[in-house]
Amino acid sequence: MLANIQLGEGFDVIQAEDGEECVRKALTESPDVILLDMMMPGMNGSEVLTALSEDPVTRDIPVIFLSALGTTEDRVQGLESGAVDYIVKPAHPKELVARVGAAARTKARNEETVSRTAADAIMRPPERKAFEHRLAQEISRSDRSGAPLSILLIDLDQLDRVNDELGRKAGDQVLAEVADVMKSTLRTSDILYRYGGDEFAAILPDTELATAYLAAERCRAAMLEIEAGGRSTLASVGVAQFSNGRSAQEVIARAEIALFRAKESGGSRTWRADDPRKHGLNPVALSEELTEREWDVLLHLSHRRTEQEIARRLGISRGTVRSHKARIRRKLHVSPDIRLSDFVRTNFRDLADRFPADTAK
Repeated sequence: MLANIQLGEGFDVIQAEDGEECVRKALTESPDVILLDMMMPGMNGSEVLTALSEDPVTRDIPVIFLSALGTTEDRVQGLESGAVDYIVKPAHPKELVARVGAAARTKARNEETVSRTAADAIMRPPERKAFEHRLAQEISRSDRSGAPLSILLIDLDQLDRVNDELGRKAGDQVLAEVADVMKSTLRTSDILYRYGGDEFAAILPDTELATAYLAAERCRAAMLEIEAGGRSTLASVGVAQFSNGRSAQEVIARAEIALFRAKESGGSRTWRADDPRKHGLNPVALSEELTEREWDVLLHLSHRRTEQEIARRLGISRGTVRSHKARIRRKLHVSPDIRLSDFVRTNFRDLADRFPADTAK
């Protein structure tokens, strides 16, 4: 990024005064192309390019050097450091526009190819080795930068039943729709793989365990909208975070244990690798501890009613509603990071169906 660059119509130019600001803006703005000078205040062009290349959010953005340093050695150094082009100043405006446009078009084609390849790969045999290899790379990057890194292992709970009752074609359709839902729910920087016959795996760079858990819950809730044979698609998810000194296999093993516990506890839920519970604690079983009034609150939450609405309908104060919600969270082991209404609709999906909104208290 360079100050005072004018590219004309069709270009939205974001300018930065120095290398540090360039890195910050690249992370937040996700530009299609970055123009860098080799000589800048603070970080020089090569240092900025290195920083951009090490971050999964910015590493695929094409960088063009635009510099007064025009020797062959300068240009070779710039290209070998990862730039897609090197232009010596002063550049002809038409040539500059053409080269920036070419870089942007190449990036767009690459993204389209990656997207198409990823979609095709979902229906190919499992890519466990590719997942393990990429995870090892991300772990090395995390070790160097200190950035957090988490993974998800997702198992479709009832795909065998779909295959048996509706046929393999219907099962493949569910897999394709799950892949689409996962890709649209996760971030563009997250990496999705087919892990097994009815399993997926996702690598979440720059993501701590609590945030990965929330992402897993969003994916799991979104999958409920996928129906096959009149039934929603249920999934169990295991979540683990990389910590220093662990190998890729150790991180995967922790996620697999979490996934096993999610399935052992009844399925259709997300389990974190740091959760000390063992089994038998699925939400339906835990709900046996709820009082009749807490069930009333639960019902209203399934219809996404506010505390004020619930208080009015039940004839109690908002503070009492809040107390009931706090007890429900404790009894059902609901993380404070999760909206209680979303948790209820995900884990007690038939509650609102059994008691329609117009008959609720």
